[in-house]
Amino acid sequence: MPLYIEPNAGPAPILQVIDSARHQLDIGVYYLDDRQILAAVRDAVRRGVDVRIMVEPKPYGMKPWQVRKEVRAIESTGAHFRYVPNRFVSHGDRYAFYHAKYCVNGHEAEIGTANFDWSAFHRNREYLYDTTNTTVVRAVQAVFDADWNRQHAPAWTHRVLVLSPGTSADQLLRVIEQPGPVDVESEELGPYRPILDALAAKGKDLRM
Repeated sequence: MPLYIEPNAGPAPILQVIDSARHQLDIGVYYLDDRQILAAVRDAVRRGVDVRIMVEPKPYGMKPWQVRKEVRAIESTGAHFRYVPNRFVSHGDRYAFYHAKYCVNGHEAEIGTANFDWSAFHRNREYLYDTTNTTVVRAVQAVFDADWNRQHAPAWTHRVLVLSPGTSADQLLRVIEQPGPVDVESEELGPYRPILDALAAKGKDLRM
């Protein structure tokens, strides 16, 4: 169950999951335009793998024509494509994103912080967690299936994954509130008072 660190690892951890897919491959990601990943998906489709891909329709700061270009590239692989469920999309003053970045192939799952693009693999600090743990793989698969079918993820998946929306805040609080030092690395920290209070309570035991 390795943890890969970007920009050192490049797209190799994700390519490995794609290339080892035998019957099915599901990708749920905020943004996808990496050429190596698209080529690997195309190869998977050609060898008979059933591939499904979901992406965010309104990535922050992107123009509609850029999203259309992304979708055309995905559809050109032969994979089945859908946008993510509408409840994960921003509308007017309602702020929401599909911020997941993962893939699962029936026997292995990769979950991480990285979009599937050049910057994530060659410039950004990102983390990719790869696992063949059957319980985790089943949970990741169940979440994808639920989103693909416009349903809510089964309750049991929240006991396996730190999954948002749902129980993720409570799970993070349990980690922060454990005795001893805590290190936190995050792109941003929103005004969520329970998390802020828990971090403040750590005092000198917190590095951030």
